[in-house]
Amino acid sequence: MREPPSPPPSFLFVDADPRALAALRRLCRHLPGDKRFALGVREAERLMGEAAPSVVVSGQGLPDGDGLCLLTCVRARHPGAACALHTSLPPACSLREQGITWVDRAAPPQQVLALLESLS
Repeated sequence: MREPPSPPPSFLFVDADPRALAALRRLCRHLPGDKRFALGVREAERLMGEAAPSVVVSGQGLPDGDGLCLLTCVRARHPGAACALHTSLPPACSLREQGITWVDRAAPPQQVLALLESLS
């Protein structure tokens, strides 16, 4: 008996910069699944309350909190969710131990897209 196909991934992108969110929106438009965008922690939490994401990508400096703290909370609430911190420099702490991937904000678009595809 064949297993039913897995549902498409659900992406949540969080960043304080609307231009960064617009770039991510353009970059991932061809990826399957739902894509939602938030400008801060509160909006991200509201969207996660509506539907649990399977992939969360967050910038670090958000107007109402810290992106790394947000991702740590996501990992605690949704252990199956893939999380990535989208910043210019990796934080001093080890992200791998927390199950969080680092996405270089200056990486070429195809590299970011490949990472998003692997997370989904």
